[in-house]
Amino acid sequence: MLRHLAQPLAHCTPPPPSLAARSLHSSAPFWRGQVPTRRKRVSLDLIDTLKSSGPQSSRQAALARVAERAGNSRPSYGGGGQGRGGRGGYDNRKGSGPSTISRATLCHKLRQHLVEVWQGGPGSGGRPRRISPQIRSLASDLGVDEDELSRLTTRFSLQAVEAVPDEAWQERTKSVPAAYTSFDMDEVAKTYIEEGPEEALWNASLAAFLAWVRTNVAVPPVQPNSSQSISTVTKLHLLASIADRRFAYEQYFSARQRRRKLILHVGPTNSGKTYNALVALARARTGAYAGPLRLLAHEVFTRFNEGKIGQEGKRVCNLVTGEEKRIIDPEAGLQSCTVEMFPLQKRLEVGVIDEIQMIGDPQRGAAWTAAVIGSTCDELHLCGEESVVELIQTIAAELGDECIVKRYQRLSPLVVAEKSLEGDLSKIRRGDCLVTFSRSNIFAFKRAVEQRTGLKVAVAYGGLPPEVREEQARAFNAGEFDVLVASDAVGMGLNLKIRRIVFESVHKFDGKNEIRLPTPQVKQIAGRAGRYGVHTPVSPSAPDFDPVDAGEAEDGKKVEQESTLGEVTTLDASDLPILREAMKEPIVQVRQASITAPPEAYKELYSILPASTPLSRVVSLSRAMVRTMPHYRSTGTGGIAFNTDTIAHIRPLTFEERYTFGLAPVNKRDAYVVEALTDFASSYAAGEPVFVDDWADKTGLFGLLERVDEAHAMRAELLADENAPKPTGDVKRSLVSVFSPVTLSSLESNHRCLTLYLWLSYRLAPIFCDQRGARELRKRVEKAIETTLDGIKFERSDRSSGVKHKRAVASGMRV
Repeated sequence: MLRHLAQPLAHCTPPPPSLAARSLHSSAPFWRGQVPTRRKRVSLDLIDTLKSSGPQSSRQAALARVAERAGNSRPSYGGGGQGRGGRGGYDNRKGSGPSTISRATLCHKLRQHLVEVWQGGPGSGGRPRRISPQIRSLASDLGVDEDELSRLTTRFSLQAVEAVPDEAWQERTKSVPAAYTSFDMDEVAKTYIEEGPEEALWNASLAAFLAWVRTNVAVPPVQPNSSQSISTVTKLHLLASIADRRFAYEQYFSARQRRRKLILHVGPTNSGKTYNALVALARARTGAYAGPLRLLAHEVFTRFNEGKIGQEGKRVCNLVTGEEKRIIDPEAGLQSCTVEMFPLQKRLEVGVIDEIQMIGDPQRGAAWTAAVIGSTCDELHLCGEESVVELIQTIAAELGDECIVKRYQRLSPLVVAEKSLEGDLSKIRRGDCLVTFSRSNIFAFKRAVEQRTGLKVAVAYGGLPPEVREEQARAFNAGEFDVLVASDAVGMGLNLKIRRIVFESVHKFDGKNEIRLPTPQVKQIAGRAGRYGVHTPVSPSAPDFDPVDAGEAEDGKKVEQESTLGEVTTLDASDLPILREAMKEPIVQVRQASITAPPEAYKELYSILPASTPLSRVVSLSRAMVRTMPHYRSTGTGGIAFNTDTIAHIRPLTFEERYTFGLAPVNKRDAYVVEALTDFASSYAAGEPVFVDDWADKTGLFGLLERVDEAHAMRAELLADENAPKPTGDVKRSLVSVFSPVTLSSLESNHRCLTLYLWLSYRLAPIFCDQRGARELRKRVEKAIETTLDGIKFERSDRSSGVKHKRAVASGMRV
């Protein structure tokens, strides 16, 4: 497939909390035990034993010592068993399960699952023991005896069925904290709806089973000279210990040695909250800014080095993102980075974490959580929405940190218009942003608006490379374009001088169903309207702006200030009442912070499972088994599992190398990027350096870029002659074939492949050694994408009445 990659195709400190703080778990249901003041680390001793390569007798002797240390009485260091482990966030894999389920029905299904799957029984008439296929599969995955495992799961199931609450019990105990219940039914329900019945019920039961084993089944004694293998119970104790993430913050020892100050800056878009945090950072001797996008990190990096933040003058600042490092001075006190690259181990005076509400995001939220609980900053500024205040206060109290909340108001009002555009695109005016939710719609509306209004239209959507999206936004802010047509990507990462937001629809297709836009998304997009000081030349990637200097241009001259009223409306009249309702709805709280297991936990799990277990299975098992506190949720493993499964056949690769490829930025919906991952991993395993020119020649990228350049020159020549007739015949066919959706998709895929290469070059440099070539080629691809954007022709997706069909909104293409 790689050789066709570029070709247009038809398809395409205080100390940790005291015992009193943890005693929440002491009023335990059937598998909860008292949490001790000093957690026993029996599992680490066992893992060290398993990793040892000494004689079997030595291994057994060590196991005997561990068992003796643990004692033969019922262990008391278990607890939890909340049955979490499903991915967090309502946007993740929506549509896998039913749209809703009553608590009574869910409790019934959980009891049924515990009986049918987890209860085994002796076989009749000399037949083997009755064991469900799921338990047989689990025994195979774990490398344990299935009969012994089945006996344990049966004992567990008989007790667990009684612990599942019924509707009446839940009503009587609705005020009791979730930690006192055997199953967190709200969490089970969320996973049931998002990921489907099987995964929700299995994950909840597996986590509960391991907690039950840890509390109710003692580690068996092992004789020093015994040749017996690791017992099933011993291995289950190991698994339960690895899966216990209730006190994940304890792994950040340095951060727990001081009492930090968390300062929350919360407010709507265009309120100046992030700028105030950056001013505090500018005054610090050492510190770091972390944002969700590399463009935001780059913008802060530039502004610090140019002295455009606060009154402190120029500050030397380094840049660190996943695919770029710009070290101005190794001794510089400041760093700007993406959240995943935040320097957790570095002692800093001030840290700034932007878009803190993403702490609950199912894909990337764990990076925000790690930054909040793991950073060693004396003062940590968290900027974002009001929705996260309660969660951050809970985390701060858990850690013993001080928490201060500063609230901000919009610097310009935002109102819902009295009327919609009534479906008339001629009512689009300069400064508008038309928001639509499909790629084809973006280009259809671009052409239609240009034809019906004479205004020039820029575009911005998630599939565009960030650099191209930035350039389109910059041109719109500078007045080179009059109107912006954008996807929901406009809601984050770009500061835009928008007077009015127009929703083409308040519904979108989520991959399976037509759904109403979530209220937080509606508000975030709508908040982009009404830029304070609309004439101020603000970079589109600036994380915020200085309200004091809003009237000063880059050359220092004063410019006209304009406090612009932000307005939001809809294209169709039928959507306007829905928009009004959404804007009035209260803030949706972020209830849980995302967490993921550290690499060490995966490696521990990997070391005790059968040697043939693929890393993708290790990751999925880890997520299913994990146990957390109620305000955390295990997420963010989908990408690792997909990537490692994709390259599972490639050898030889160590655990660390496979894990690194697992973290790589790969869009699994882009077959060409997936193929590039496989190709790059194969080259790495073979020890063959990958040079960008060779890769681009093999994939046909150079040929595609040449065709775009030739078509661009031909088009420019035609446009330069006002008397030239419209192209016909072979000329028109040639231009249309190049300036096409397929070409654009191919260029975007190539850009993702080059971004993947750059990411790998910072982690596996001996093989991916051509950073300079990759950067230069990526810039050429970005230029080709901008060129292709001009004359592309799409049709609008009309999903009225739930039926998806096409209708052309623009005829012909002036090229």
